[in-house]
Amino acid sequence: MIRKTLPALLLGALSYGCATAEVDQSQGLSWPELVEYQKPGTAEVELSAQFAAQEVKRVANQVADWQLDQYDIRSNKMRPEGRASGLPQGWMYAPLHSGLLAWGDVSSQPGYGQAVRNIAAVNQWRLGPRRYHADDHAIGQVYLDMYEKYQDPVMKQNVEAVFDWVLAHPSDRDLEFEHPEKEVIHGANRKYTDPWCTQRWCWADAIFMAPPVWAQLSEITGNAKYLEFMNREFWVTTDYLYSDDDHLFLRDSRYFTRKADNGKPIYWGRGNGWILAGIARTLPHIPEDFSDREKYVDIFKQMSQSLLQAQKSDGSWPASLLEAHDGQNPESSATGLIVFALTWGINHGLLPADEYRPAVERGWTSLVSTVQPNGKLGYVQQVGFAPESATADDTQLYGTGALLLAAAEIYQLLNK
Repeated sequence: MIRKTLPALLLGALSYGCATAEVDQSQGLSWPELVEYQKPGTAEVELSAQFAAQEVKRVANQVADWQLDQYDIRSNKMRPEGRASGLPQGWMYAPLHSGLLAWGDVSSQPGYGQAVRNIAAVNQWRLGPRRYHADDHAIGQVYLDMYEKYQDPVMKQNVEAVFDWVLAHPSDRDLEFEHPEKEVIHGANRKYTDPWCTQRWCWADAIFMAPPVWAQLSEITGNAKYLEFMNREFWVTTDYLYSDDDHLFLRDSRYFTRKADNGKPIYWGRGNGWILAGIARTLPHIPEDFSDREKYVDIFKQMSQSLLQAQKSDGSWPASLLEAHDGQNPESSATGLIVFALTWGINHGLLPADEYRPAVERGWTSLVSTVQPNGKLGYVQQVGFAPESATADDTQLYGTGALLLAAAEIYQLLNK
């Protein structure tokens, strides 16, 4: 019997390997790229508002890393940050995850996108429990973006199922916000008591939450029914809440008669930020030959011009757009959403750079001034429906998401 030595065995194995054809054993699945481990950092760093790609990257990474460091795998939620951060599939998480995806993509840092994919998998790729409610549709933007990248059907299945149900059971409720009846829903181990009108898009924020998802699903599936529903409901809301005089949106019907202390209408900064950003998120999924497309472009330009006039000298936008004064704290969630949308408009040729880029630069300067050295974004007005002040310690997920969306567009602008 001939005994081979260990080197001979290794040589035989190597020779055998060289002679063997490669076999794909991936099981037909799309496997995530391996991402090098990097502990989310919250060590304090010096941040600069300089309008340069590397400085923007430094700020955005610090903000993203601080927020990811708050994530708790046991609860599938972020730390409370002064108040509960809502349902993991809910609207507060949607802008954050969209911002992380966009920032990771344009800056070629796959770890941010992988973090979102991991969390979405824990969420089982589900929308929130309320099938009509726009807030519970918002996370669908994240799932459909991931579907377009990875083509895994599970990523869009629940979005499609929920939207098909809505189309089969359309609501005809009016948009009056103070209806005496309430919508009471039991789901996700909790009880929701919502305004009666929230089966439809009866408040400004809804334009960011739902239309981008409906339009994108139409684009992905090639089924026009989703786009047609979105278009119909968008213009119902716009005809109800949009001012043709001021080119801004009221938050909901309660503000038809309410006035600011100066006697002017109350236009909520973040509410209008939601809408301008929502249009920016929707337009890429509306076909160029769609009959109403130019109407979206027109309203985007009108609002952008009005918001340009409302910007404060410090670069921020006030919580109440027609009540600006120098003694106000900045409000970073409105500012982040508006900076994102204006920069998107420049990058896509809808807004002239010579007119809007200075506003974007001032807005970014304001945003950076609200970021603490460890990456925590402050001055975020908390969950609400009306203009309120914010402090340096006030943060929330949607504020972080807005800053990251803005950073992603600015980074592209600076790298052109």
